[in-house]
Amino acid sequence: MVTTSAARIAAAPRTIAASRLTAILGLTLAVGVLAQGLFAGAFMSGDHQWLAWHEALGNALVLPPLASLVAALVLRRRHPDPPAALATRVFLLALVIVVIATGHAGRDMLVVHIPAALALVGIAVRQAAGFVRVPNIALRHRREQDIRTPDSGRNEAES
Repeated sequence: MVTTSAARIAAAPRTIAASRLTAILGLTLAVGVLAQGLFAGAFMSGDHQWLAWHEALGNALVLPPLASLVAALVLRRRHPDPPAALATRVFLLALVIVVIATGHAGRDMLVVHIPAALALVGIAVRQAAGFVRVPNIALRHRREQDIRTPDSGRNEAES
């Protein structure tokens, strides 16, 4: 039986392109947006020097989702992203652009700026945590014990 490359791709587990890079960029974005909240709180409490930091970091935060999307597009022939992962990359970039644009619009757009930034943190954390397998040592140890003792589900009183 001859399998086509499309069939092999369809049968393969769905992973994303550059998963470690995607996780690092998602975490960078999430931490950056959280820092944005600290800077915003500092300048809104009267220390206006933090406004420049808030603006500079905000403008720079377009880079992580842009780099993530570029990485996925560059690797799309060799390792195509599932449609949901690619959509997440595009949506994150669009949301960052919305947050930056509404931030530059001033107080009139804070009603959009702040909730969009909060959504951005959630999606970025999901991207960082969801695309990388984090080793769970306790779970692995439990599985190894279950493999060694086939009757692990039975109570000792029953035997």
